[in-house]
Amino acid sequence: MKATDLLKQQHDEVAKLFEAIEASDNDTEKRQLFLEVASKLAAHDAIERKIFYPACEEAMGLNDLLGEALVEHGVIEFSLYQGTEAVGKPDFEFKVKVLKELVEHHVEEEEAEFFPKAKKALGDDSLDLLGSEMEAAFQKELEADFRQPLYDNLRQVLAGALKPAPSKTKPIKVRKSA
Repeated sequence: MKATDLLKQQHDEVAKLFEAIEASDNDTEKRQLFLEVASKLAAHDAIERKIFYPACEEAMGLNDLLGEALVEHGVIEFSLYQGTEAVGKPDFEFKVKVLKELVEHHVEEEEAEFFPKAKKALGDDSLDLLGSEMEAAFQKELEADFRQPLYDNLRQVLAGALKPAPSKTKPIKVRKSA
């Protein structure tokens, strides 16, 4: 699966989980659904920021769309942290609502503006290779508790980092499209 198709699929899954949270009248179910959203968002964030965005930066440079996407990830991480800390508290639903709105905004811009440019710059072969790497990394991220990576990323964001600290694994080398 192409990297952009995988990311769109994950966007759709998270949107459905947010809808389920809003539709539920059961606080326990809302909390469980939120933890699923949190886990998927953290894993999604990890594969975008560690694999997809570096490949895009290599192919296109650090342009306005990529820079904004990176900043938005930091804002979403902060909102996700707030939601995680509010589980079981009176302000939980407010924080989940804001998180949903931030994610919707990010997804809308990413899918409409960034993905078409990334597809053109990366090409089908690179998107297929990235998709395979990202799918495996996503599954690995889901197996771990999302909280520590979220907190580590948030510390970097609060310290002013635009991008996460370099990973010990090297991203796939991509070929620029002709």
